[in-house]
Amino acid sequence: MKKESKDIYKVWKNNTFTIELNIDGTLWTKDLVNSFEKQLFKILNEFSKRVDNFNPEKKNLISVMFSTDKKVMQLNKQFRNINKPTNVLSFPSLTNYGSKFKEVFLGDIIFSIETILSEAKINNISIIDHLIHLFIHGLLHLLGYDHKTEDDARDMENLEITILEQLSIPNPYEIKNEN
Repeated sequence: MKKESKDIYKVWKNNTFTIELNIDGTLWTKDLVNSFEKQLFKILNEFSKRVDNFNPEKKNLISVMFSTDKKVMQLNKQFRNINKPTNVLSFPSLTNYGSKFKEVFLGDIIFSIETILSEAKINNISIIDHLIHLFIHGLLHLLGYDHKTEDDARDMENLEITILEQLSIPNPYEIKNEN
């Protein structure tokens, strides 16, 4: 007997962004997806205000997948030669962002629910705050930011912290003191 698919497809749009979302509905709860959706355009608004190489005059297309450790591990192995899951993977498009086109495909962001849930529990942070942080982190990767050097990592983290602060989300890089 063939297993019934629980995949869900959504499109979220505003004047600057179109987000195509594929959800593996077997593990991602409706409440988490809805919480993320409620904050999405506030996140994107803060992001677009603070990221220098972002062009709000373009229609920015992003593919997002809410997936599982199994799928993320497959992609991580295939594209990064790392045989383990991770919380988020970003695949920037090869599209020239400065091109003459009015629409620009920025790339793909893939999240793993099991890793996100585990990290949120270990770090005693809210799942939605962690997901929002990872979304911002993934978006920055789509625009060419990385953390390969200490300076690049510090720049990227500072930008993430600034955006998160505007969303009233605590700094995820602060070391938690156990007293």
